[in-house]
Amino acid sequence: MDYKQFRKRLTELTGRDNADVDALVESLSIILRDSCADMDNVAIPTFGTFVPVKHKEEVRTDLSSGKRMLLPPEITLEFHPGGMLQKRLRNE
Repeated sequence: MDYKQFRKRLTELTGRDNADVDALVESLSIILRDSCADMDNVAIPTFGTFVPVKHKEEVRTDLSSGKRMLLPPEITLEFHPGGMLQKRLRNE
């Protein structure tokens, strides 16, 4: 599912227009970005939890040039689905 299909589906389910849906999705992404940057979990009841995981900086060797590079630390998100979401997915 790409973003256009996702937006169309949300528009149908919520009865809102595309601009409202775009604003809501943008707001959710800002909340996730800011909260996870502070290493806070974001839990959405009956849906799941977004958990930030911090990876340390590391030195890697570029295979093509042979040079060593320092990769900066990064934060990635893991999604842990909630019990209700898992139950609904199993039933469908």
